[in-house]
Amino acid sequence: MCRAVLPAHAGPCGELGAGPLLRWMDAAACLAAEKHAGVSCMTASMDGIQFEEAATVGQIIAIRTKVNRAFKTSMEVGIKVTVQDVLTNAEKIVELKPVQLLSAEDHLEHILAIERRIIHLGYVQVFQKLMQESNKEDTCEDKDAVSTEHTHVQSTELVLPPHANHHGNTFGGQIMPWMQTVASISARMDA
Repeated sequence: MCRAVLPAHAGPCGELGAGPLLRWMDAAACLAAEKHAGVSCMTASMDGIQFEEAATVGQIIAIRTKVNRAFKTSMEVGIKVTVQDVLTNAEKIVELKPVQLLSAEDHLEHILAIERRIIHLGYVQVFQKLMQESNKEDTCEDKDAVSTEHTHVQSTELVLPPHANHHGNTFGGQIMPWMQTVASISARMDA
């Protein structure tokens, strides 16, 4: 999947925002999963995202996906994102999660996918435990704590047809840009 970076996708510095990129990645991964499964799929989680190179207006984003491993009711889809400069023909990796094309390395990805799934499930259990403990405890009054009172941001979005995926549903890839916008506003309020 290839997308041109347009001014509407960029921030004030002319660089591609994380929100549009995450939306494109989600759509590409969903299509790979659906092609493999033969049924409708949706993104349950994304992890291991690191940005190495910023994309700017006028460049092309190329997204390559493949199913690393399929489980009973879920699967892991690997994603490789590159940015291509149309003037110099240079190609740079935007996202560090490797997707290998050699069969021995494909096998390794297949094996590691189960390990990542175990780690992810462990995170879910730790998060649930922390949430249960935080509900039991009173608020902590730490004199060195930084107040987050002035960083509260709330956003209400009207879901329109352009916000839907090919099944007519709003999906993680659309919600992620909204979350990124709110997080950016909140971070700027505290700076």
